[in-house]
Amino acid sequence: MLMLNSLKNLGILLGGRKLYDEVEANKVIVLEFDNEGRFLGVELEEFKSENLSKYLYRKAKGSNPPVLTPTLLLNRGKKKTKDKKSPTMKSLDNLEKAFNSCKKVQSDLPALNLADEKQKQKIEEKIEEIVKNLPNKVKVLLTVRVGGKYIGEIENFRKALEELVKQEGTKSKGIAVCSVCLEEKEVSGNISPFRFYTIDKPGYITGGFKEEEAYKNFPLCYECKERIETGRKFMEKELGFNLAGDIDYFLIPEVVFGNENVMERILEIISNAPKKYKLRDIERKHLTADEREILDILSEEKDYLTFNFLFLETGGGTNRETILLYIQDIYPSRLKELFQIKNYIEKLFTTEDKPFNFTYQTIHKFFSKSDPSKKNHDLRKLFLEVVDKTFRGIPIDRNLIIKFLLTGIRRALTEDNYSLIIKDAFGVFLFVLLSTGEEEMEEINTSSLNKFLESLPALDTDLKRGLFLIGALTERLLRVQSKERGSKPFMKKLKALRMNENDLKGLLPEVRNKLEEYEKFGKGEAQLFELASEYLSYSPSKWNMSVEEMNFYFALGMGMFDKVAEFIYKREGKDGE
Repeated sequence: MLMLNSLKNLGILLGGRKLYDEVEANKVIVLEFDNEGRFLGVELEEFKSENLSKYLYRKAKGSNPPVLTPTLLLNRGKKKTKDKKSPTMKSLDNLEKAFNSCKKVQSDLPALNLADEKQKQKIEEKIEEIVKNLPNKVKVLLTVRVGGKYIGEIENFRKALEELVKQEGTKSKGIAVCSVCLEEKEVSGNISPFRFYTIDKPGYITGGFKEEEAYKNFPLCYECKERIETGRKFMEKELGFNLAGDIDYFLIPEVVFGNENVMERILEIISNAPKKYKLRDIERKHLTADEREILDILSEEKDYLTFNFLFLETGGGTNRETILLYIQDIYPSRLKELFQIKNYIEKLFTTEDKPFNFTYQTIHKFFSKSDPSKKNHDLRKLFLEVVDKTFRGIPIDRNLIIKFLLTGIRRALTEDNYSLIIKDAFGVFLFVLLSTGEEEMEEINTSSLNKFLESLPALDTDLKRGLFLIGALTERLLRVQSKERGSKPFMKKLKALRMNENDLKGLLPEVRNKLEEYEKFGKGEAQLFELASEYLSYSPSKWNMSVEEMNFYFALGMGMFDKVAEFIYKREGKDGE
């Protein structure tokens, strides 16, 4: 209900109500009639968005016909063998039905001679003659003009449409308190602008399957319905963004303190800033995968407004619509905190020659599919849970996060760029811990390697630091083998990152012996070995850590070797050469 109220307020700001729906097309085919309803001919025009009020396109709740006015998108499909009518003729039938509905509630409208089948066949032929020269991707709007006026310019057509809109939901009308504005007035239970609410299933209806009583379950007045519709149309046109992969969202602003001028300015920023700032020579920061996203700009606003994030799924037919997630009341200051965490992580993982970029797309890499071969993104629910909790600062089970991050790391071990995947995983881990308040952003100390490790938020015990350094030293050996032999036979010793405590305890001296065999155990390697041994000596004799946790912190050291190398190799190259 709070979401509907936000859209209602948005609709009020935008003028409250538009009789027509937004529609996009490339061309317009106009059927010309005189004031007596006699057919005059067919004209092809360029589609103009400024003429939307003249076209007066308005979707219907049902699909037969799909519109409330004689303006619709022309069906340009091919006629199938089993079809009695062509797609063009079906469009003409729907146009005729819509006109007859308008005529039924406004008898003063002229009677268009579309009932004559021979006349309709001639019109069909003229339309098909026009469109055969248009590429298939060209969208065509079909409408009528009477006496030289578009239907939106004719008062009786507008009155007819208003009456038809009022008739929607009449099967479930009554006097009750509106769920949105909380005023007692005429309401309906079947006029919601969203399709996640319906009264055609018993579970939605108060008192059983009695459609006429459904308004008691979700009473909505017609004024709020129109305002919500206006807000939704604007939301769909201007406020849609991509978070990551197949995850889209709508950004709905709401003023907490201020006036309409504040909201107008914010809407102007959201609608125009992506184009405006793209042309300016400024550095943009993104939390999401969408280059149009402007959360960095909005994060600089004062906390006199909030932002609501709506994740809405549509599909599976015209009557299916599901709210996947609704994140409410995110203040600009919270967005700013998230950007500060992002910047902190990027600075931490950027090396001398490799910049690091972090967005929610980085998180999506690990919380998308449980198996890359799957067609569907079966981890979407879990990903949205991570999104919700990181936005709102609610702790997440870190073992659950480690489980999925380690799964991604294990898959990557067979690839040459596995160190980049590990850095991504570490970035996700830190972002989750920092944004949910489980760890704090400490200033990274770069005066020495041990100071650096002890200032990392996630490495909060000697055991974790020791495992991390074993991983870094192991990565050094793997790079030596790759250079010397063109392969990494020692990788088998890692057991696909399923090593137990005994495996890991025995790994450190084994790595040292191998480096000595290659004559690569120099000062830097010795420093890593000694510091790792020191941390492990301070750790409990029994580690009391799960296999996944041990291998995860070990893997983080592998991925962070380039960063570690900046400390242990002062004058040599990054690999100690």
